[in-house]
Amino acid sequence: MNPINGAKALLHRLGFAMRESGQALERVGCRLQGIYSFEEKLSRHASVLPMRYNVPSLAKSSWVAPSGMVAGSVTLGENSSVWYGAIVRGDFQPVTVGANSNIQDAAYVGATSEFSPPVVIGDNVSIGHGAVLKGCTIGDNVLVGINAVISENVEVQAGAVVAAGAYVEEGAVVPSGEMWAGNPAKKLRNVKAGEAEYLKMLPGRYTELAGEHKGVMKVLKLKQAEYYV
Repeated sequence: MNPINGAKALLHRLGFAMRESGQALERVGCRLQGIYSFEEKLSRHASVLPMRYNVPSLAKSSWVAPSGMVAGSVTLGENSSVWYGAIVRGDFQPVTVGANSNIQDAAYVGATSEFSPPVVIGDNVSIGHGAVLKGCTIGDNVLVGINAVISENVEVQAGAVVAAGAYVEEGAVVPSGEMWAGNPAKKLRNVKAGEAEYLKMLPGRYTELAGEHKGVMKVLKLKQAEYYV
């Protein structure tokens, strides 16, 4: 065996053993705490994970909720946020999220396989609660509604709306300024002027709200440090 490869393999095994030991100690500690283990103030869930030698690239002003997850080749732009229970996976293909965009609670963003196209999400985009985006391109100032599904090779152009619960079939193009709904999704109508303004305003509200949540997390970290002194 090549000495370099041998050293890498040894380090990998050592790291694996250390992680397993840590998890074992965690389980023992919980048993010793008994019914009081629930008093932990912060989740130990790992929000940002390397995957296949790729480490997420997050802007300093972005935010990932404690129970959210960003893994692998993921780029998160300025003031963008990944909310509670949301998953952004860049294991098969890269995921790029622009500035001032939000991926709301329990949404999923990623590729289905290594043959899927990358996911590209523009600026000022709101991805609703429970939505699923797979190998698609989302333009700027777009709203993807609650529980909507965007399939592979779909392009949602700037200023469009995908209504709640819609299923956009593979390869479809949602033109700029249109609202699509249904299963399979089709054009419902044009986006109204007031709605277009709302699309531009909504991401800013999530940016402000993410700042509040970040502040709460900092306070909890300080309290946790006091708790264990």
